[in-house]
Amino acid sequence: MKPRAQTDEHMAVRRGARWALIATGALIVMIAAALIIAPPFVLRYALQHYLKAEGITADIGHVHADIFTGQISLDDVSGHGPDNRRFRIGHFAVNIDYWPLTDHHIDLSYIRLANAHIDAGRNARQQPTIAGVPIPLPSAGGGQHNWGFGVGEVAVDQVTLHYRAPTHGDQPAVDQTLVVHGLHLGPIATWQPQQATHAKVQLRVADGRLDLQGRLSPLGDTRRANLTLKASHFSMQAFMPVARLGYVTALDGRLDADQQLSMTYAADGRLTLGVKGRSAWHNAHLATTDGTDVRGDSLSWQGDEQATLWRNHSQPGHIHADGKVALADVVAQRANQLDFRQKSASWHGKADAKLGQHTTRVTSHGKLSAQDTHLVSGNWLKLSSAAEHLTGDLNLTLTPDETRVDTDGGFAATGMGFTVPETVDLNSATLNWTGKTTTRLAGNGTHIQTDGHLTSNQLVFDVPKTSHVTADHVAWQGQVAMHSAQLFSRRAKGQLEAGNVHLNIPGAPIRMSAAQFGFDGQYAEQPDASGRALRLTLSGAAHSHKLDAVDTAINAPWIELLQTNASGIAIDGLDAIRVADLKASGVRMLGDSHGDGAAIRAVSMQAKQFALRDLQHYRVHDLELGGANIHTRHDKHGIGVISQFVGSMTASNQASKPHAKASSPGAASGPGAASATYAVDHMHLSGPAIAFVDKTTTPAVHLTGSKLHFTLDNLDTAKPNQDAHYTLGLDVGAYGHLDSRGKIAPFAPHGIRMDLNAWLRSLALAPLSGYLDAAMGRRIANGVADGTLNLSATKGQLNGVLDTTLTNFRLANSATKETDIAYGISMNTALKLLRGHNDIIHFRTKILGDVTTPYFSINNLIREAVLAGLRTALLSNYSPLGLLNNAKNSFLNLFRSVEDRPAIFTKGKHYVRPADRKYLALIAKAMRSHPGWTLHLAGQAVPADAKALKLHGTPAAQHARLEQLARQRQSAVKDYLAARNVNPARIIAGNPSVVDSNKARPAVKFSLDKH
Repeated sequence: MKPRAQTDEHMAVRRGARWALIATGALIVMIAAALIIAPPFVLRYALQHYLKAEGITADIGHVHADIFTGQISLDDVSGHGPDNRRFRIGHFAVNIDYWPLTDHHIDLSYIRLANAHIDAGRNARQQPTIAGVPIPLPSAGGGQHNWGFGVGEVAVDQVTLHYRAPTHGDQPAVDQTLVVHGLHLGPIATWQPQQATHAKVQLRVADGRLDLQGRLSPLGDTRRANLTLKASHFSMQAFMPVARLGYVTALDGRLDADQQLSMTYAADGRLTLGVKGRSAWHNAHLATTDGTDVRGDSLSWQGDEQATLWRNHSQPGHIHADGKVALADVVAQRANQLDFRQKSASWHGKADAKLGQHTTRVTSHGKLSAQDTHLVSGNWLKLSSAAEHLTGDLNLTLTPDETRVDTDGGFAATGMGFTVPETVDLNSATLNWTGKTTTRLAGNGTHIQTDGHLTSNQLVFDVPKTSHVTADHVAWQGQVAMHSAQLFSRRAKGQLEAGNVHLNIPGAPIRMSAAQFGFDGQYAEQPDASGRALRLTLSGAAHSHKLDAVDTAINAPWIELLQTNASGIAIDGLDAIRVADLKASGVRMLGDSHGDGAAIRAVSMQAKQFALRDLQHYRVHDLELGGANIHTRHDKHGIGVISQFVGSMTASNQASKPHAKASSPGAASGPGAASATYAVDHMHLSGPAIAFVDKTTTPAVHLTGSKLHFTLDNLDTAKPNQDAHYTLGLDVGAYGHLDSRGKIAPFAPHGIRMDLNAWLRSLALAPLSGYLDAAMGRRIANGVADGTLNLSATKGQLNGVLDTTLTNFRLANSATKETDIAYGISMNTALKLLRGHNDIIHFRTKILGDVTTPYFSINNLIREAVLAGLRTALLSNYSPLGLLNNAKNSFLNLFRSVEDRPAIFTKGKHYVRPADRKYLALIAKAMRSHPGWTLHLAGQAVPADAKALKLHGTPAAQHARLEQLARQRQSAVKDYLAARNVNPARIIAGNPSVVDSNKARPAVKFSLDKH
């Protein structure tokens, strides 16, 4: 047996161990109870202490913390911080797994937030805040740690974010509410970076929503996202907190979208984005800090976009888009810089963009349609159109120095308007373009180059103070280059066709128009040497149909040309204009302002080496008018339309003189300093008809002519002392003819200077009755005049002699008019006496006085020719000596036949000599007295004619010319007799001959058939 003491000791040990176990168990129970009961209290205290330290007064409802399961939840938490910013959380829960902690992994099973309302935003110092408390941002360095973080699920339901930010610089204040209807994300863990994470977000703003769901891989070396985005009436203001950081001051409207989004961000810094689907921005409004304000009823996109971008622009990025863009009622404005308005627009096609570090290039191919477009760019450009259609390629290049736009395709527009204020104004009802364009916007201005085909209808082109052009139709094929900077310079090369063109030149009394106009060549307006003005240059050829130039002062056409072709056109500034060759048909010059009459009508016109200098000095080297009909009229206002044009020119020159002195202080002064000058080196005018009507008499005088040939050499108004030489040939009436030649200086400084000769043959006097009626109240029934005129003038003073012969002269019957001639013999009696003799009246008078007021009038000239001629004829024929001489001649003529006496002509000429007029008058009288007689004519030319004509060429050519001269002599004699009332059918012209004998004389031989 053991001792008692030993037993007690043993019992005591057992009791102590039991109490120790009990105490330990109690302690464990107490610790366990503390771990179960204390955490919620500790957590509540810790949160309240932390929030209070941050300036937030919080009221925490229910707190659940399970240290064993790692579950923590808060319910009904609310509070407010600085600036009365509040928050309210209905439920918040988080669950942490402990086992991963051994691997330095913080792994949350879930994070849940529901039924919350949080005030967020930025404070006055632009710090992010929650409930008014600034949230510190992580440092850039970040530090390194070995802990991982993961969460199995993040769930957010019915969370309202009220975001507010004050005004900051150009950024406006923001006050926006966003409802996160649902957000579900997970699982995600940093130690499983390649793991795909499911994501689903549902956002609400008012009645709009935005849903986003898909899969994410945000933590791997290559980060990926594939998401589906759907939006319905989602307010764009929800993006304002983010957009505000990108210099956006206003963002509004509603978003509808259904898109597939993909993103890959590789470790090498390459970001690949993809967007496919549709989106529409309704009632859009976007404003930026630079003052740009964009509004639109809708902006929509449908298609596919792919983009590849590189971090830090280490390599060029690339963006590709294939789809359709549509705009409606878009307005884009920037104060004093931009005002763009467009009713609607749509684009369908493909586009590629290459984004470099210094250069960005965008290429596109597609079709653009737009309606009612208006663009105002600052104070230098206005553009508008009712409708536009653009197809083809567009390339855009952006560099730090310039923006370049290249197009290749077609463009059509209606109601087109293009204006560069104070430079050019263009409007077109329809415009169609096919070709290439290049537009470059740089610091030194805007450059535009085009190469293609353009058509336009109802075009109005106005260059202020320079020209105003309108055209029903315009077609252009060629190249154009324009540069708009301080000056609007341009150049063009190609072919232009225009219909119903009208040109007005402000300040110039001329208006031009053409039913059709064409030009092929080059045109330019480039800065001159000073760089402050543009200089016009032009070269090429032109043609036109129904070209008119109208004197606006009298509203009458200077010239009208049916068909025109001009070559060798060269303009080197408005002070040097040249045309090498101008050919025209259907010419009408100096038109009547009161009808369709004109001074000159011609079948054709040709001008060679035309030049216009300083818009005042006109010169043409060779001017020829063929098939001309000339009509002049004399009335109480002057010489018809010619007086109108001369008056207009005088007024224009007088008005230009003070203007020229004011604008050109250094210009020459004195008489005519600002007057226009005209020069013609050689002019030839030929035509079938010429008419003159004098309405100042009763009856009116009517003179007609034909076979006009007029030449003029060396006329120059700038050289007033230089003589101009002329020749004139004209058939007058049925049988008359006028020849004249001489020299004249019409603008000699001290008065006109001239020296001329004229020969008049068989001029019918009856058309001149008006002049005799005005002088002595008698009218001419019949009569023919032949004569010569030698006229000269020095310093405007005339000195001339008119030698005239009248034959077969008859007055109209007048019972009340009688005029004494001589010896008490009346005019009628004198005429009867003459008709009984040789029917010839000879008149010779001097022409003296000033050119502008000579010592005779046409009325008195006719009167004196009749009266003085009759006196001379009576005194010479019926004086004793005259009677004796006539008896001798009559005796001689009894034994002389016409076969023995030909009509002799001057060498080289074909008109009847004054010496033969009396002889031919006797033949005419005999033919009239014997209606059955027939007269045969045989004209001949001789070697003396060849010498006088200075003929050259082959013998055959010389013989043909002499034969023609002989035929002309026959015609001259026939016309002479026919003009004296001999029936032309009784005058037979035979075959002309060329006689080789040097003794032969130029003549027309007669043979008389009396049967």
